[in-house]
Amino acid sequence: MTPRTGCDTLSAASRIGFLGDTHGDLEHVLIVSRTMHARDIQTLVVLGDFGFIWPGHNWDNVLDKLSRRLTVTAQTLYFVDGNHEDFTRLYRFPLTEDGLRWLRPNIAHIPRGWRTTLASGKTLAALGGANSVDVGHRREGTSWWPAESVTEADLATLGNQHANVLIGHDAPLNVPSLDTWLNETDRWWPAAGIHYSAAGRAMFHRGFLQVGAELYLGGHYHRHFDETVDYDGDSPFTTRVVLLDKNGSERAISQAILDTNTLHIEYFTRNDQTVSNKYIIGVDPQLDSKADDAAPAGES
Repeated sequence: MTPRTGCDTLSAASRIGFLGDTHGDLEHVLIVSRTMHARDIQTLVVLGDFGFIWPGHNWDNVLDKLSRRLTVTAQTLYFVDGNHEDFTRLYRFPLTEDGLRWLRPNIAHIPRGWRTTLASGKTLAALGGANSVDVGHRREGTSWWPAESVTEADLATLGNQHANVLIGHDAPLNVPSLDTWLNETDRWWPAAGIHYSAAGRAMFHRGFLQVGAELYLGGHYHRHFDETVDYDGDSPFTTRVVLLDKNGSERAISQAILDTNTLHIEYFTRNDQTVSNKYIIGVDPQLDSKADDAAPAGES
């Protein structure tokens, strides 16, 4: 297989479709792909926990099937890594000249620290990875890989240059709505897992501060959050922090479209119901009646 250079596909897009954690859920991705296609979206980005490369199932054939379906809709799918990827297998795919890992001609991994300039002239940077709060229940090389963690090398690759948009998996610190929810769900996890997860988030936050983006898009927490936060420091800045929900629900806000010119975000359910002000038009305001409290904070 000869990888194709897809950097121009992402850079040239005036509108980009984003998905929260997909966890290897082919049905979910295909539904969202069709919905995005109906809205003339050709570029898709999964915000971590892509999950299609995973031990114990025929992931190679599944990727082939996904690639064929994306070919029919003329779409290209990119993803940043999360904390639930088989990094051993993922890193066997080489980086190409555009800095991406092409798993298939229309499926690419965006490595940590990758940057591009969008068609609008705005800049985009990527910083995937996160620490698994449920690490104590996982086995190295089977369901957990140390490479999930953001490293000093990742931060060095990212650099200190400003970017208008940062995409990743984890979340920056000091997001009040997220922090309140995490405080309410800490009871589900052992102290060691909470400490490990918090250390990963603090590491990601350092990269977040290096970039100082106006907009951050991530996933990981299996909830939708959208909050504008002021950050102090030597160079204060304000960021709109957007986290998308995960796969599996017809009603969750787990997908969105970004206008790269205005940085306006349009939310909708995977079956194409428009979402406005966190309410689905014509549907009960409770977005997802199935509470996810049994699987909080980054558990797949």
